[in-house]
Amino acid sequence: MRKKFLLSSSLSLVLMALGAISYAETKPVTKTHQYRCTDRNQSLYFVIYEVDGKLNNGQMYVENMQVANLTVEQAGSDVIKAKVNGNAANVAFQLFKSGKIMVANYQTNNRVEVCQASYAYK
Repeated sequence: MRKKFLLSSSLSLVLMALGAISYAETKPVTKTHQYRCTDRNQSLYFVIYEVDGKLNNGQMYVENMQVANLTVEQAGSDVIKAKVNGNAANVAFQLFKSGKIMVANYQTNNRVEVCQASYAYK
């Protein structure tokens, strides 16, 4: 009887420990890509969210006010394509990890540089 009690107690402690470890491992990791214009358009910045290594969504700010929600996707190894939600035109921002921010018109294949930005991945 005593051996069964010790065995069941040990087993329940092991299961609780494994449950705690699995909960800690399944908690999503959220990081941000932050772009802030430094040369011109200095009031413009972007925050792109990444959850468990995948781009999720983003926001665009002007004068510290959120002005747009963004749909984001990877557009190359060092480029994030950020499209303003609700914008029917085939236009999006291209955010480069080098700090360059461009507006791209995918209808005409034209791109215009908006600013040079600082980049932080936190």
